[in-house]
This record gives sequence, structure tokens and C-alpha cells, in this order.
Amino acid sequence: MDSSLFIVSAIGKDRPGLLHCMTSTVAEMDINIVDVEARAIRGVFTIFLVVDIEAADCTYAEFMQAIDSCAVNFDLGVRVEPYEAGRRKVNKHMLLLTLMGADRPGIVAEVSLELSKRGFNIEHAKMIARGEYIAMEIIVDASEVSDLKAFRKDLLAFMERTGLDISLQEYDVFRKPKRVVIFDVDSTIIKEEIIVELAKVAGVGDEVQKMTELAMNGDLDFKEAVRRRVSLLKGLTTEQLEKLSRTINLTSGAEELISTLHSMGYKVGVVSGGFTFFTDYLRNRLQLDYVFANELEIEDGVVTGKIKGEIIDAEQKGRIIQIIAEQEGISPDQIVAVGDGANDRFMLQNAGLAIGFNPKEILKEYSDGLITNKNLSGLRYFLGIPAEDMAQE
Repeated sequence: MDSSLFIVSAIGKDRPGLLHCMTSTVAEMDINIVDVEARAIRGVFTIFLVVDIEAADCTYAEFMQAIDSCAVNFDLGVRVEPYEAGRRKVNKHMLLLTLMGADRPGIVAEVSLELSKRGFNIEHAKMIARGEYIAMEIIVDASEVSDLKAFRKDLLAFMERTGLDISLQEYDVFRKPKRVVIFDVDSTIIKEEIIVELAKVAGVGDEVQKMTELAMNGDLDFKEAVRRRVSLLKGLTTEQLEKLSRTINLTSGAEELISTLHSMGYKVGVVSGGFTFFTDYLRNRLQLDYVFANELEIEDGVVTGKIKGEIIDAEQKGRIIQIIAEQEGISPDQIVAVGDGANDRFMLQNAGLAIGFNPKEILKEYSDGLITNKNLSGLRYFLGIPAEDMAQE
């Protein structure tokens, strides 16, 4: 223990001048502030000072008298005690855990137990959304955790058990400013699976639905699934496509989320194994910056049952993340990818933040975080965007 170091902590109702009172009192006695943290929480002010009195122009009794005077003037509860070195590590492995869900008693206790029993040290925790639906950020040191991969699997089980949505990110990656957010389309940014809806119009809905489910779960080669399903759409007219495009339903929260992202300087796009006929509609409605999708071959206003050009499959979706990063002059770490099925796995793998939205089981291992409700707006908490910055409907 360094006998010249002391911790000064104070708490009281927040009001102007509190920090100045504490720090000026210390400065007037030539006491050096080694470390400081102060904040106001719900109208309550807290401050922690580590001070070095070795070169002070006062006695310890005079120091205490001055601190007590400040406490009386501002009605503060003050405590002074000798500093004893605690847990200080140089090479920390910092992670950011973000959780959100319906508020109830015990959430913080449950999460902190899961972290502590696996060797995580909580460095900082704060609420970023309050009310019936809460969100919280917890910064942890994982330098003493032997198997992060196993913990991620445990985290999935914890989410299912508690109903919380959670993301776990490398803190240094989180601190890099995110510039681009890329969404899958079907069952992600829109509620429908467009190819299934097209198949219903063509009278082959059941057959296409089965192939779609197999492809989404990774049980059928995606390119083969696209070719076979599109062949069944032969004969549909552009009038039928246009009529269907007018019935597309955006996922809850999508429009407000994208408006918020644009207002904060993000670029937003979609990468889809679906069709440009419908992503062009989304481009216009949502003012999207990037749109990648397959193109249906249409001749004389009729679908031929073929795809023009290269099919966008899982591998191509992954490459598109690299293409966008190069075009924007940024690192892939600064791109967020959101998807739901097997075809999104490489897109998520190549992005800096990978979010599974009500994902199929195969996608969970590629995800840094999951959103398991039917509303996309929660993505903002994984990006550190507070609720008050969200665009209103």
C-alpha cells in the first residue's frame, strides 16, 4: 500500500458546482488527483477520487476538515480511506456484452452470476434503455477465461432460458465506428419470403415452401434451390410481380431503425438471394445505399423461369461484404450484417458485428448477437445507440 494515496468518494443530489467544489478543495491544498470518475445517475451525483497527499501543503487533519466543509455545503455523503491496490492488469481482453429484454427483478443478478462463475471480471456496467423494455451494456475482462467458444454456446442456452437478447463483441472492434449496416431481405427486413409468395401466385406454393425451408436450414444447395424454384415461376407476368410488391410488409421497427441509421451517418443496404424486382422497391421506399439481389429473366413482360447472371449465394454474400468495405474505404470490422438463414452465414462471418434475427439454428454459431423478437429496432442497442436517438414513427 502507498501510504500517501487516499480514495475520496462522495454521493448526493446532483446540482451545479459539485465537481468543482471537490476538485478545487483538493487543488487548493496542492494535493494531486491521480484518478477521477464522476457521473450523475437519475439526479444522484457520485464521484471517486484517488489523491496523493505526499506533497500536500496541509496536514491530514486539515485535509479532512476541508473535505468535510465541502460535504456540508453540498449535503454530500463523503468517505475517505487509504488506497489499497486492487485487481489491476496490463493485458486485458475486453469484451462488450449487451443485453435487452422485458424488465423484471433479477436480470442483473442472473447475468453477473453467469459471468463471474466463468471467470469474467466486470469492469463497467450501465443501463442504456429503461422502462418495460431495458437494455444494458457490460464491459468485461475475459483474460482469465479459458474457452470463449464454449461460453458463447452457454450464452445461447442462457438466452433461451431467460428470454433475453444478447450480443458479445470484442470491445476494440465495437469501438471502431460502424459505417454500414447490411440486411438480408426475406424474413429479415421484410416479413415475407418473396419467392414463396410468388409461388403461391403461380400455384406451386407448397413445393416451393418445402425447398425454401430446406435451403434456409442448409439442407439443400442454395444455387440449386434457386434454379429449381425459379423454374416453377415461369409464366408469371410483370403485372403480377408489381401487384405482389405492393403487398410487401416491412418488419416491425425496420423503417424507424433505418431512418435513425441514416440520420446518424450510416449507409444502409440489403444483400438478398431474392430478386431485384422487389429489392428495387425497397431501395426507393427506404432510400437504401446498397442493393444486391438476383435478377429474374423477363421477356415480353413474362418470367422465363431463369436467373440472369450469377446467383447470389452464401459465398457471394460473404464477398459482397468485402466489396462494400473496399468501396467505402473502411475495414469489414466497420460493417454490421443482419440475417436469418444459412445463406447469410458468410455475410455475418465477414462483418464486424454479426446479428442473427430470429435465426435458423445453423446461423447461431456465426452470430455475435441474436434478436429473437419480431422487431428490428433492438439492433440499435447492439450499436450503442440510446433510445432517445431513435427516429419516431
